[in-house]
Amino acid sequence: MQNILKTVRNLVIHVVVLLLVFVIAVYVFARVLNQATPNTSEAMASATFPLVYMQDDGVSYNCLHGYAYEMDVNYIRDTVTILDASHELDILIDPFDSNVESLSYEVLTLDGSESLENTSVLNLTTNDDGCLEATLTIQNQMLLNQEYILKIQVSAGGREIYFYTRLLLEDGLHLDEYLDFVTGFYAKCVNKTDQDSLGVVVEPDDTTGTSQTLASMDIHDTVDQLMWGSLNPQIAYKPTPSLVDINGTTASFVLNYRISAVDDEGVTVTYNVREFYRLRYTDTRVYLLDFTRTTDQIFNTESTVLESGGINLGITDSDVEYAFDEDKSIVAFVQENELWTYVINGGKLTRVFGFPEEEDVDYRDSYDQNNIKILSVDENGDVWYVVSGYMNRGGHEGENGVAIYHYEASSTTSEELLFVRTMEAYDSLKLDIDDLVYLTDDGQDCYILLENIVYRIDMATGEYEGVITGVNTGCYASSESNRYFSWLSEGERYDSQTLYTIDFETGETWEVTCSDSERIRPLCYMEENLVYGTAMLADIDSSSEGSEVFPMYMLVITSGSGETIKKYTPSGAYVTEVTQSNSLLMLTRVTIADGEYVETTSDTIVSTDTEDSVDYGIATQTDDIKQTEILLRVGTTITDTNPQVINGKFASESGGMTVEISPNTEKEKLYYVYAGGSLDSAWPTAVEAILRADEMVGVVINAEKEYVWERGNTQDEVTISLDKIPDIIKTGIMDVDILEQSLQKDVVDLTGCSLDQVLYFVSEGKAVIAATETGSVIITGYDDYGNLILLNPGEEETYYYGPNDSLALFEAAGNRFISYLNTDL
Repeated sequence: MQNILKTVRNLVIHVVVLLLVFVIAVYVFARVLNQATPNTSEAMASATFPLVYMQDDGVSYNCLHGYAYEMDVNYIRDTVTILDASHELDILIDPFDSNVESLSYEVLTLDGSESLENTSVLNLTTNDDGCLEATLTIQNQMLLNQEYILKIQVSAGGREIYFYTRLLLEDGLHLDEYLDFVTGFYAKCVNKTDQDSLGVVVEPDDTTGTSQTLASMDIHDTVDQLMWGSLNPQIAYKPTPSLVDINGTTASFVLNYRISAVDDEGVTVTYNVREFYRLRYTDTRVYLLDFTRTTDQIFNTESTVLESGGINLGITDSDVEYAFDEDKSIVAFVQENELWTYVINGGKLTRVFGFPEEEDVDYRDSYDQNNIKILSVDENGDVWYVVSGYMNRGGHEGENGVAIYHYEASSTTSEELLFVRTMEAYDSLKLDIDDLVYLTDDGQDCYILLENIVYRIDMATGEYEGVITGVNTGCYASSESNRYFSWLSEGERYDSQTLYTIDFETGETWEVTCSDSERIRPLCYMEENLVYGTAMLADIDSSSEGSEVFPMYMLVITSGSGETIKKYTPSGAYVTEVTQSNSLLMLTRVTIADGEYVETTSDTIVSTDTEDSVDYGIATQTDDIKQTEILLRVGTTITDTNPQVINGKFASESGGMTVEISPNTEKEKLYYVYAGGSLDSAWPTAVEAILRADEMVGVVINAEKEYVWERGNTQDEVTISLDKIPDIIKTGIMDVDILEQSLQKDVVDLTGCSLDQVLYFVSEGKAVIAATETGSVIITGYDDYGNLILLNPGEEETYYYGPNDSLALFEAAGNRFISYLNTDL
């Protein structure tokens, strides 16, 4: 019995000892493991830069965000600041938590080639709100009605921070009245006051009430709709107006602000609002010429965002950035510039990236000059994504460029893989990044389009090279994933015979050529399949720049490997334009009648792969308060409506490779259309840009940032003195090359523009050569009745021509006009 007890006791002791050894081993192992792999993830660092505001009689406008280094001013076109005859400019600096040590400013020519003044500010005062105030006295004799660049340099926290705005010396522009109007308009809408005064300035028309959505509103909506319908919002923070354009006739402003409203669940939901105003001042009142408003709901998981039918994104635009993994079990999506992932019916919703803070949001981290693009999602929930534009906070605060990240789902951590620093402004950078950025599956190479060059960047070394140059507008296309890229080797939209396609994953390139009697163009991609068209050289009409006709007798759809999937050859017609909408191609077609191309019935090509589009993607639903809501469908019924919500973090020691790519000094000459307060599009010809700007109620700017054309900014009457018209223009010759050689100025072919559109040039003191059936005439002015003042080539006396007769005269000759830029008249 004693032996048995002894044996049991020994067994118990052994078990206890083994348990103690096991516990100690686990503890030591855990300590060692933690020492070997410390937790280096952390939240993104908060914004630290101050903000600078312009002041007009104590009213703040033009909130300027700082850059961490000096920018190339040729890319600066965000705001314009008015300097009156006193040459004094009041500014305000909100330092937040930073210590502002010194302040200086510099006045530069618009292209930055010459510094006109560089002055230190010695007198800084602090107001009751803790903000710094200063008065800049511009000593230099600036020219009236000419734009310059004002660079403000702030030393804060041991760093130099740079702020930029255009500067215009001009009196009598009625800035006070304009600011009163825009701040009053938005406040009346939010507070639902003074409905009658709003009714006077808006313009209901046939489109009024046709689309019930708070996501997009304009001057043609009802007053009730502009007053937010049943939403009943409150101001979360007030806007600071940004003046983006102004002249003696009109002014344009952008307002960014935030509102909040209680939804039907009793949850307070926040919205970012952007408004654009185009105004005209008269002796009696300020007229609203154009108004647009966009509203985007901030994704708030306290509300029910997961519904049986999909992910409820609320009030927002239907153009949502999203991507699924291959098995479609995980979806990544971007809502109001925040990246989220959702494990479908897996109970997990993660905020991967976003500049806005969770609390205490201010103008710095909510600044909207950046964009998120999803590259790919894998079966583990890992996401590769790109953030491009201005970096609001974090390790690259105040820098401009493209950051590539890898989000690891298992650790909920994003790691920076690469940062490409560039001077290219956000608006144009977004156009490039939307077209092409691709990271190979092995993570070895990144391909990116910047200013007409496709670069390959080695992700390990940071070395880069331009692998495709001369990538001109209208001469390239990229696939949905950006894996495949097609371009014309000659870089000519209407005169190319060789089309190349590269597979960035394998590096393989294949080509399509046409005969000497044909020309070829890439049109678009349907997912990963290229669509290109072929036209007969003899059928192409390229007689007028910007109004070319490329009548394609055949469209071809090919796979990524170059295999032909489908050919489309319309009988008795030609295709002149292809517009893509999801898995549908809409074809604009023409026929020949009396030797001219005449538009005929359109046609469509539908992709055979449309099954997913039924169950996945964007849908809409109605709500009594929010009107129209956007729903992201995920292919199945969502059952876990109360998921775990996780905030992703960043690898604090990741420090990805930084590459700096200099501006392309040989980039394509383009004309830029600014509308709604931002860059709308870029065009290779002036006439295309003018037609687009007229449609969008915008302006056209050339590469030198000179105004080429402005909607609505024409004088009521004007007469150009004949001695101010170059002699070569008086000859009436309509050869662009000869005119440019003689004038040493940019000459613009305006064929295809209307008479009203070309009279802008006359209003600006630039005569217009106009074709008639018997030759040409020179338009030298017009009166307030619409009569033109014409000059016949070789003559010295002008004469009047009636408005209706003028229209008929020029229309009979095909509305062929020529004028010029860069005048010193």
